Amino acid sequence: MYTRKRDAIDRNLIAALEEDARISTSELARKLGVARSTVNERIARLEREGVIMGYSAIVRPELDIQETRTLLFITCNRAHCSRIVSALESYPEIQECVTVSGNYNLMCTVRTPCSEDLDALVEEVAVIPGIMTVDTMIVLASKFARNAMISATRMAPRLQLVS
Repeated sequence: MYTRKRDAIDRNLIAALEEDARISTSELARKLGVARSTVNERIARLEREGVIMGYSAIVRPELDIQETRTLLFITCNRAHCSRIVSALESYPEIQECVTVSGNYNLMCTVRTPCSEDLDALVEEVAVIPGIMTVDTMIVLASKFARNAMISATRMAPRLQLVS
């Protein structure tokens, strides 16, 4: 399927939708300085081309739970890579799995409620046939994020102690 080069309107439209997928077409048109019909046509085309793959709700995390975010770096037998990815997809804690260059074959982004859950996950992943090594890096802090889901998490109200 042919996908045309995205112009400034497409890029700004995508950025606005990533920031707030519920924004009205009227508001988008006002922000972009174009007609509502242009916004509707652009959104429909971007959906057809697979650029916009869907819309989702961003749910505020429970304020009393401190999630552990981790990167898993996996070395595996390439002959088993697709089967391994399918197995990894069954773990709800694994948010994303990408192939990478360098010393590893796969990198997974993981979110667990606590480090004990992370430890259990790593033990389970490590014994998947074809996986040779699993290295972990725990995320210490998020400095900034362009991803709407992560940004919304950072904007969640903080618990305050009342004395």
